[in-house]
Amino acid sequence: MLTSEHERTGIVVWVYTTKYINKLKRYGLVHYISKKMNYAIVYVDKKDKDSVQASLAKQHFVRKVEECYQCDLPKTYEGILDEVKVLAKQRKKEEESKEISIFNQLSSNWN
Repeated sequence: MLTSEHERTGIVVWVYTTKYINKLKRYGLVHYISKKMNYAIVYVDKKDKDSVQASLAKQHFVRKVEECYQCDLPKTYEGILDEVKVLAKQRKKEEESKEISIFNQLSSNWN
């Protein structure tokens, strides 16, 4: 039984057709299947990720295998609002400095 959320990782498997999606169950937990875009998200053990990716890439129905970076995204958003405010202030200062430089260029051309 898994004790930590970081012991599993996701793999995005792009397939030519969704006909063979059931074969992906051998490699891990099939979490999501997109029939329109022909891909599936499979969760596997983190220690077996490289070997599973290599064996999946060899299958005839697999177009491409990628890592799923959802586990790397932050799960809490503490302090994000403060960072956004700081970035907004910096952007406002940059825009004001551009306006001043444009005004200075125009005024120098009039003289």
